[in-house]
Amino acid sequence: MNHDEFALLAPKFLTIITDRDNVNKLEDILREKHVLFHYMFNAMGTASSEILKSLGLSGTEKTVCICLEPNSKVLSLMTSVSDRLSLASSGNGITFVVPISGTSAVVSSMFREELEHSKERWEKWMDTNLEEIKKEAGYAAVVSIINQGFSEILMDAARSVGARGGTIIHARRSGIEDAAKFFGVTLQAEKEIVAILIPREKKKELMQAITKKCGLNTEAHGIVISLPVESCSGINFQPEE
Repeated sequence: MNHDEFALLAPKFLTIITDRDNVNKLEDILREKHVLFHYMFNAMGTASSEILKSLGLSGTEKTVCICLEPNSKVLSLMTSVSDRLSLASSGNGITFVVPISGTSAVVSSMFREELEHSKERWEKWMDTNLEEIKKEAGYAAVVSIINQGFSEILMDAARSVGARGGTIIHARRSGIEDAAKFFGVTLQAEKEIVAILIPREKKKELMQAITKKCGLNTEAHGIVISLPVESCSGINFQPEE
């Protein structure tokens, strides 16, 4: 496989966060685009009631969808989702792309077969749409895993450095119990995962603010990581006045 073919097959995660009412529309798009690997789960938005009211939204229930797609298809899918779910309008959701380092052999072979059928069509589409969909790779996804009940404290810290909102996913810790002894803390089983998309130049400041309020040395016992974001849609980062 030459370099160009490898670039087309490189696996990417497209993450879509939208109102739960849009699930049927999103599923229609995924079927039409023949997305083989996608996973949906429920989450909660973190916008305050005042912000929701100003945007005309009735609640904070969200659906998070993660799609595993080859590079050759991810931008087309992202554009379709942005257009049909009206992500350009504030409050309708966001979508962003995260690169990954590899997949299993079976997944890679399926991507390769798909490429043979769609390479010419994809290249033609790219020639006519690339400039329209191209986004500056200027964002990072900051993901925090904290004890349940500390998400509001975390978001207060995040807003203090300019973050506008995030998405909360409820989770449960599993693993070797000796890990708690190793870190010298008692790890609560019930967790909250908080994902925040932020301009890359604000990433360090955000991670420091979260660690100070919700890090391992606090009652939240939080772990904070960041992921590179190649492109995104639906986010309008403006500092609050």
